[in-house]
Amino acid sequence: MSEAKAEAAPKSKKNILLIIVAAVLVLILILGGALAFFLLKSPAEGSAEEATAEAAAHGEEKKKEKKKEKKSEEHAKPVFAKLQDQPFTVNLSGEAESVLQVEIMVELAEEADKERIIAVQPKILDAVNRLLRAKTLEEVKTPQGQEELARQIREKINAILEVEAKDEGVLSVNFTKYFYQ
Repeated sequence: MSEAKAEAAPKSKKNILLIIVAAVLVLILILGGALAFFLLKSPAEGSAEEATAEAAAHGEEKKKEKKKEKKSEEHAKPVFAKLQDQPFTVNLSGEAESVLQVEIMVELAEEADKERIIAVQPKILDAVNRLLRAKTLEEVKTPQGQEELARQIREKINAILEVEAKDEGVLSVNFTKYFYQ
């Protein structure tokens, strides 16, 4: 009988060990399944289209923030462009034979506006020439007349560039040379 007890003890230890190994395997499978479920689950409650739309909206907000930051950086340093290499020289309207010669520099809202001006430069030069030729000597002599002329040139150029806001396109017109006779 003692031999039967000796053989039963190792078998019961083997059974307990087998049960523990099976339980550990089942536990690993359950944990693996739960982990796979959470990893493969969609990030947002709802459809994938809603998640994509939400991500796109968030991306647009970031783009707007970057654009604002970029504009503030660009506004820190002024951007200037000369309308043409040589000064504008025109005969003024009116009875007297009078001439106006001006060199024009424009202050731009951003560096990209230089390229926009170059793209439509013939239209801009024509508009400025027509505006200058329509002025009389009395209009261009006074400081108020010069300010009015600068404002009109700015408005003409911004209209050609199809600018909507005051802080876009041409910000100011500066006469670096101003001679009338």
